[in-house]
Amino acid sequence: MNSKKLNELLRAFKAGDYSRLQEVKSMVSEDDYQKAVDLFNQYSDKPEDEILDELAKLKKSVPNHEEMINRIKPFLNQEQLSRLDKVMDYLNNQD
Repeated sequence: MNSKKLNELLRAFKAGDYSRLQEVKSMVSEDDYQKAVDLFNQYSDKPEDEILDELAKLKKSVPNHEEMINRIKPFLNQEQLSRLDKVMDYLNNQD
């Protein structure tokens, strides 16, 4: 994917336009895409405190979680970055 196309998609996502999500699907394997969809479906109806507890458990089993988070940050808008920072503060205080 060329950088112009990638930047265009990033701007759309940062603006909250997720209608172009299907285009991103071509950037990842079908297996990874399905895992993401399954996780979304699994946690979409759970309360925030339950999700945070699950994330705290997961954090301990994923050694490169900071690298993964740094990779997704460019895709987030300001509100999402703020929420991510709050979640990371919570998780870091669980140690």
